[in-house]
Amino acid sequence: MKLGELIRDVKIIKLYNTVYGQTIIKDDIHISKVQYNSKKVDKSDLFVAIKGMSFDGHKFIGEAVSKGARVVVVEDESSLPDALCMHLGVAKLVVSNSRITLAQMANNYFENPTQKLKVIGVTGTNGKTTTTYLIKQLLEQSNIENVKVGLIGTIQYYDGVKSFSAIHTTPESIDLQELFSQMLNNKCTHVVMEVSSHALHQHRVNGINFSTAVFTNLTQDHLDYHVTMDEYLKSKKILFDNLKTDSIAIVNSDSIYCDDIIKDTKAKIIKYSRQKQSDIWANQNIFSSKGISTIINNHSPNSKSVSTSLLGEFNLENLLAAYSTLYSMGISWNNIQSAFQNLKPAPGRLHQIKSPKNWIAVVDYAHTPDALKKCLETVRPLVKKEKKIITLFGAGGDRDKTKRPIMGSIAEELSDVVVITSDNPRTENPEKIIEDILNGMKKNKLTIIEPDRKSAIKKALMQAVDGDIVVVAGKGHEDYQVIGNSKIHLSDQEEIEEFIKKYES
Repeated sequence: MKLGELIRDVKIIKLYNTVYGQTIIKDDIHISKVQYNSKKVDKSDLFVAIKGMSFDGHKFIGEAVSKGARVVVVEDESSLPDALCMHLGVAKLVVSNSRITLAQMANNYFENPTQKLKVIGVTGTNGKTTTTYLIKQLLEQSNIENVKVGLIGTIQYYDGVKSFSAIHTTPESIDLQELFSQMLNNKCTHVVMEVSSHALHQHRVNGINFSTAVFTNLTQDHLDYHVTMDEYLKSKKILFDNLKTDSIAIVNSDSIYCDDIIKDTKAKIIKYSRQKQSDIWANQNIFSSKGISTIINNHSPNSKSVSTSLLGEFNLENLLAAYSTLYSMGISWNNIQSAFQNLKPAPGRLHQIKSPKNWIAVVDYAHTPDALKKCLETVRPLVKKEKKIITLFGAGGDRDKTKRPIMGSIAEELSDVVVITSDNPRTENPEKIIEDILNGMKKNKLTIIEPDRKSAIKKALMQAVDGDIVVVAGKGHEDYQVIGNSKIHLSDQEEIEEFIKKYES
């Protein structure tokens, strides 16, 4: 692609294209690929230097040029002086925000693939992953011809042909646009994707043509990055502020942030609720160990009776979000009613492992105060009065420290035994993280401290007897633990299954 095509609609402060003493017209500069990782740069690529939280791409310009970068995009003009450009034989673009520029170039490079796809973005603190999985399943089982659904989220990406593990909940803009292009080539008609607050704040989703945006909830998380809940809200709100008039905004009206999220949107608004009458609402809800039974209403003459094996009140919210999405697309009840009974939760979300000795382990991704509270409130009715809930959890290092004592308080209040361990300690001292958790606890329940997660899981399971439930929270589908700067293999599910095999078979 020619540089002139690539920078279409990009706001450029300065273009320095005097190479080896000759001025090169931008339309004559051929670009092979757009890169933001200097290690991936090859001959005739364009390198965009972006500033991250732990790195600055401007420091890797030399590496990019040595590998063959033809054009370099910078925010800091001094990082590549004009004289050096001439000497090295590279063109330079100076922009005010290289992340915005990367997103615009990505869109141009892949020729706006989302203009030909129905893109459904799901954002919120909790429920994003499950909601995307439910929407995908309902669409695929909707009895509509030629529907093929791509997926982008915390657990995996699916491009219409193959699935592969996710690196980020929402990838960088150039990686996103490449995924969309692959999905289009693989005959996808729809894409369901999680949209993180980081991605919104860092302009990774700029230029994506969202046909639908879904808001699940907003509770405390990521304050290490956003600092305040107000700033966190502002990041989430970006998705809805940029929707077009022919788009749909689907929002949880039970959230106290509902009106703030949609007050500036141009999109048509659909609200859902499990507590009160709304555009879509549920009543006569029954929650049991077998799942959810409910009546869904949508202002039509007939209400809809739904049964699903999903557990808990928060999964009813996820179910309503998914149903509201298909309703907003004009897909009739007759097309999807049979799909509800077949719905499966996302991997690592309330995943049950039954022991031969009749206790149950529940593996869940809950790693925020609200998610842990909802997880334990879902499990509590499944435990007989004289039996125990044993909760194992930790908190991530190098992340929001203020949520640690809150999670400790919630675990103690809603459990009979608490096992505090490590999550992903990263570069923090695990014992200091545990100390922060303990600061929120009264220590009026049996509390076991074990920083080593493998050992902690064993100690938690050793406490279980017939009828007990052991909640292993925080990691869910993840099969690794980040200690220092290293990622080591560790799967909660595998550890539980190995314990059962060793001690109970």
